[in-house]
Amino acid sequence: MSRLRLAWKLNGLFFVILVFVLGLSAYLANLDLERAELAAARESSRATSDRVRANIRDLMMAGKPEGLEDLLRQMASGNPDYRDIRLIAHDGRVVAAQHAMAPDTVARGAWPCTGCHEPPDLSPPDTAVACCDQIVEYPDGERAVSVVTPLYREQSCGNAGCHTPMASPVGDSLLGIIQADFSLARVDALMAQRNRHTLLLILVLLVLGTGATWWMTDRVIGRRIRSLREGAQRLADHDYSFRFGGEAEDGIGELVHVFDNVTSELSETLSELVSAREYLQAIVENSADIIITVDPTGLITTFNPGAEKVLGYDREEVLGRRIEMLFADPAERDAAIAKLEHTDHVVNYLTHFVTKNGDVRNVLLTLSRLRSPDGEPIGTMGISKDVTRELRLQRRLLRSERMAALGHAITGIQHSIKNLLNNMKGGSYMVKLGLQKDDRDLLMEGWDMVQEGINDMTKMSMSMLDFARTRKLRLSETDLRELVKKAKVTAEKRFREEGVALDLDLDGGVPPVKCDSEMIRSVLLDLLENAVEACTWKEYGEGEEPRVILGMRASEVPGYVKIHVSDNGEGITREVQKRMFTPFFSTKEKKGTGMGLAVVARIVSSHEGRTEVKSKPGEGATFEVWLPVEGPTLGEEESDAETGTGG
Repeated sequence: MSRLRLAWKLNGLFFVILVFVLGLSAYLANLDLERAELAAARESSRATSDRVRANIRDLMMAGKPEGLEDLLRQMASGNPDYRDIRLIAHDGRVVAAQHAMAPDTVARGAWPCTGCHEPPDLSPPDTAVACCDQIVEYPDGERAVSVVTPLYREQSCGNAGCHTPMASPVGDSLLGIIQADFSLARVDALMAQRNRHTLLLILVLLVLGTGATWWMTDRVIGRRIRSLREGAQRLADHDYSFRFGGEAEDGIGELVHVFDNVTSELSETLSELVSAREYLQAIVENSADIIITVDPTGLITTFNPGAEKVLGYDREEVLGRRIEMLFADPAERDAAIAKLEHTDHVVNYLTHFVTKNGDVRNVLLTLSRLRSPDGEPIGTMGISKDVTRELRLQRRLLRSERMAALGHAITGIQHSIKNLLNNMKGGSYMVKLGLQKDDRDLLMEGWDMVQEGINDMTKMSMSMLDFARTRKLRLSETDLRELVKKAKVTAEKRFREEGVALDLDLDGGVPPVKCDSEMIRSVLLDLLENAVEACTWKEYGEGEEPRVILGMRASEVPGYVKIHVSDNGEGITREVQKRMFTPFFSTKEKKGTGMGLAVVARIVSSHEGRTEVKSKPGEGATFEVWLPVEGPTLGEEESDAETGTGG
């Protein structure tokens, strides 16, 4: 049917062009022929009118005006093309006519008067008119060339006795006119015959052209269209080995060549896609990780063997069911989806899956939004790794590290207790000596030494408990700017007492951080205490003053916030930097317990952050604390209870 429509369109176009060309050609040819025939008719009519005028002149010169009508009928009978011949006087009277039934007068303002006179006033022409003609149409529809020949007074007119001599010059006085109408029936019949022949020729050419066009359409185009349709059907049936072929160099041949190239490229692309699909499918099927895809409504569409092995479900049991069935707490899935509002990927989101037999597995979930080629969301894909065993091993490792740290601590405790006991022993000796000598000053000095030893031992015991004890982190979204400002307010009194300036350097673009605000506050206060002590140990030169800067800004590492405490104190050597976070290591001789920075490092580590120090002797030191914005990945329930943090 499509091929027939194309043939009809081509034939229709051909018909329109052919009819237009032939019609225009015939019209122009007939127009030229009609002009030629009319010109010939006019020449013949004028020649005949001249003969009529000569005969009338001879008759009038002979003084026989009564023979005018016989003369006109006789001349008309010799030529069938005469429609009418009339002799009209200058006052409009019809003197003689070919037909007896002709009107007696001619109305002024009508043809033939207008042949010599100009309307509207019918004034005579400035010069004598030789002859004029006009095509007129009779009531019966026949056309004729009406030739008007004027008759002017001649020298011999007065001698003939028909006219009174006139004062006007010869040739200026109109005596009458001869109106001869010559029929154009023959010319019109000839033109009608030519029009019929032209129409017949057009019809014959249309029939022949239609047949030729139909044959050419079927031969040149139709056969190829059928071939293209067959090839398209085979392509629709996924037979990409088909080739159209053909060596024609016309436009359709080029189109066939393009189709062959497209088919080859499509076949290659399909092969690549099949290979890529098989490769990706092999990755999904052989991956030990849990790979699950979900449609926009939350129904599971893919469940790989890795997921079957870890979670214990067969894929037939979960396909088409809601993804929430796999979460120990469906709210965790909602929280993960909420993170996709501003991004297409959520990486290493710690959540909990429940197996078929009810066991809870700790998994790190990487969630990605799936989009169609036009960018519309079509679902989500989650790749999860079961880290239950790794977390268990990590907890064991942390316990081992804690035990090792406690082992190292015992040595430090022994050394610290020994120093404290020696100090208390000296004080008790002075107390005893003061009692013996009844020396109150000596007694009080000794008692102060004993009291100081007791306080230091109590402080050391509390630090040991803070370092060793375990408790859950109380995580919450915290505005660190406000927390830093509160820490500054708390420490300002101590700084004023020591004469040390304390400045703030805050970045306004830091997001809220998930952390234990009380523990982070204790970290800030410990670092500020170390900074102010470092400033009190240094002797500043002229123009210098002790200064500490407490600052916070977004880290260069994405997802982290950095807090820093900088001082311009004595600075720290490389050897001390290596050991300063070790429990019971102190540079304060008998005044320090060596537990402050160890507790700081433990708290930051429990938040899965890190603590760094940068310093040069004599130029001060900067302590940096890096905290993850999203908080510890182990979560509130596991990280602190297992790793043991103190504050």
